[in-house]
Amino acid sequence: MPRSSRRTIETAEEMFQDLNRKCIRLNKKEIQRNNIVLYAVLEKIVKLMKNSDDLFKSMRPKLEYMGSYFDGLRVGHPTEFDINLVLTIPVNYEKIVLDSTEAKFDYTYIIMPSEFRRLYKNPYTANKGFVKTAMWCDSSYRLSVKKFRSWTQSVVDAALNKLPLEEGKRILMVHNKCFGLISKCSGPANNISIHQDNGIIDIDLVPTFAFDLPKIPKGCNVDFSRTEFIKSKQYFVVPKPSDNDLSWRLTFPFQERLIIESKDNLKSVLKLLKQLRDVQGFTKVASYYIKTLFLWEVSVTDKSFWKANSLTFLVLYMLNKLQDALAQHKIPNYWCPNHNLLEKIKLESCDNWSNRLTHIINDIKQNKYRNPFVIKEYFTHTQNRRTK
Repeated sequence: MPRSSRRTIETAEEMFQDLNRKCIRLNKKEIQRNNIVLYAVLEKIVKLMKNSDDLFKSMRPKLEYMGSYFDGLRVGHPTEFDINLVLTIPVNYEKIVLDSTEAKFDYTYIIMPSEFRRLYKNPYTANKGFVKTAMWCDSSYRLSVKKFRSWTQSVVDAALNKLPLEEGKRILMVHNKCFGLISKCSGPANNISIHQDNGIIDIDLVPTFAFDLPKIPKGCNVDFSRTEFIKSKQYFVVPKPSDNDLSWRLTFPFQERLIIESKDNLKSVLKLLKQLRDVQGFTKVASYYIKTLFLWEVSVTDKSFWKANSLTFLVLYMLNKLQDALAQHKIPNYWCPNHNLLEKIKLESCDNWSNRLTHIINDIKQNKYRNPFVIKEYFTHTQNRRTK
């Protein structure tokens, strides 16, 4: 009789490799199927949005595929996608002022030039939809997050409202297949859920503006002299809601992608930590917080670190980093180190999770040679009885 899969795993390294194959790696057929749906439905939605709003069409929308899925960091199923919807205002971007002197951390004000005001006053551009932008700024011509988000959501709603309604969903036909769509505003994103026979695909469509170095915000806390900006000069501002309606969040997805690329075991280790986070119920530890720990680690280790060391060593090493961060209640923002990403999480929660991680790390270290299956208990939802 063939040996069971349980008996073929004899070391902690084999267990982590097995988890990586069976629990972490995305299903290729599911990837292919959902990719087809994603691109086809998005193309239709953007076309509907252009037909529904002249201003949206005039701002030449462009899709940039971001987030954990496109960075190779998605865990579970390929069902959640982050898409930057890059919009361009027809003004000289050199005259747009980005000012962070009164904004917190990695936020900035966007101060529009006189050209912007002419867009809604000039009959030609006003008829192209720019009359809607007349109320987007305050008296100092600073762009409002709330008003911009409200407009983008109205464009999504207007587009989807053209579709027939069935059981609370807008029905879109693509390649002779029916998809049910539901939209809502979520943070900086316009969330669109695609309902199909095989489940639900969630798209976070994030309206953004793109800027390129050497243009940087005045008085900014972000260190734009970092080497990552040499290879990739474009960054984004997104309308993330905060206590200041005029503050826009700076984001650096291209630079972060460069940092984690070609680092051998890094992505597998990062995904294993996300898997443990999900299984253990560390609900407030966002994926970006875990990713930030890895960004910092890359900055202080040699590139060979992620190749020379085993998966077992690297997982335990980064679990220790996460445990220590939770114990200190601090993960500095990689781009703006004086911003603590954990500042809004209760100390009690951080302490509880830190203590839980200490127990998990010690248990794995003590049992990894005699019983590597202890690892599976912490990284999967299936509880296995330990062998003595």
